Amino acid sequence: MKIIKLIVSLLSVGMISACQSNWYEGADFGSSVRDAVTSQTANPAAPDGNKKPTKGLDGPAAKAGVDSYQRSFESKASSGNYAGGGILSPSSAGGSGMNSSGTSTK
Repeated sequence: MKIIKLIVSLLSVGMISACQSNWYEGADFGSSVRDAVTSQTANPAAPDGNKKPTKGLDGPAAKAGVDSYQRSFESKASSGNYAGGGILSPSSAGGSGMNSSGTSTK
């Protein structure tokens, strides 16, 4: 039993000493990432030629956009029609093959 404890402790000390405690970054540390980002930029000089940069939307234009977005959900929610032409409801979705107008959906 003492031999096993000795072997385990020696292995533990050996593994701990194998870990590098001091690490110094080189002068070019991270250069591969910077080079990859630079090579993926489509036009690095794009902001230079823009004489009139966009700062964002004015208040009325932004409100109109948000209102239009909200109305798009209201109109879709109010119509219960689907591509098959009938109206889906929980009672007609039971698999009978009939829509609410009484015509076959199959």
